[in-house]
Formats: sequence, structure tokens, C-alpha cells
Amino acid sequence: MQILSAIPGVKCFKPEATFYLFPNVTELMRAKGLSDYDAFRKTVLQATGVSFCTRRHFGRPIPGEKELYIRLAYSGINTVDIEEGLAKFKAFAES
Repeated sequence: MQILSAIPGVKCFKPEATFYLFPNVTELMRAKGLSDYDAFRKTVLQATGVSFCTRRHFGRPIPGEKELYIRLAYSGINTVDIEEGLAKFKAFAES
């Protein structure tokens, strides 16, 4: 949560207990000139090697839904790898 909170354009609600996070990336996508989830996902993967699912992988958006979310899963991944991936994601956001 600390790393995600430090990424420009990313907001994330802190859950009570889970191994998934759903950061809001609306501002980050806008800052990068991307409005399409798939283009954002592929751009981040190519630039950083970081992979994630988007909101669209989990059903259709609610009518009028304007916020854009990704899904980060961190079960079965050690802390060092999580921190490395988030650092790469942060560097992408700041570039």
C-alpha cells in the first residue's frame, strides 16, 4: 500500500483482508494518454514486465462507470518480488 500510495495518478483503498488490490488508475491512464484498458495493460507489460488484470476481466462495467481500475494479486509472490514489480510500475508512472 505504501508503494501504491506513492505512485502519481494511482489511488487504492486499503482492504481489511485480502490478497488482491484494486487500484484506481484513472488519472495515471489519462496522464499517459491512454483510455483503453488493453492498451494500458500492454504498455505497462512491455515497459516494465509487470502483468495485471483490468476491471474488464471481471465483468461488464456498470452503466455510467467512469473510474478505471486494475487488479493486482499478490498471493504466492514474495515481498521482494512485489516490491520490485511495484517499483517498476512506479518508475513507469513517473516517466
